[in-house]
Amino acid sequence: MSSYIRLSDVLSEMDRLDDQGKPLKFDIKFVTANRKERTGGEIIEIKGGRKCVDIKGDKPVFDTRKTTSEHKPHKKPNHWVNSTRNILLQNGRIRKVHIRLIIEFNGQKVCF
Repeated sequence: MSSYIRLSDVLSEMDRLDDQGKPLKFDIKFVTANRKERTGGEIIEIKGGRKCVDIKGDKPVFDTRKTTSEHKPHKKPNHWVNSTRNILLQNGRIRKVHIRLIIEFNGQKVCF
């Protein structure tokens, strides 16, 4: 029998920081969807991802709740409005994830 985690708890876990102020790593599984292209349905699994806002130069910019201009992304992503989060992959790329399409987080099934 697998365990379950609420989406609100998933988002809280994504926001957690370690002792150095960087987001904790997590594993996530979600379904793709694109209404404009009418594509999706692929299940993507990310291991060791971290919540991220942007990449500035070669370095990732993490959401550490600082308000200085150096920590703001170039374009406001409107994550709250669009229900999305940016995930930094281990290869340095960023993947945008729609939070309502997350099906598994750290081995636990996600429920609403």
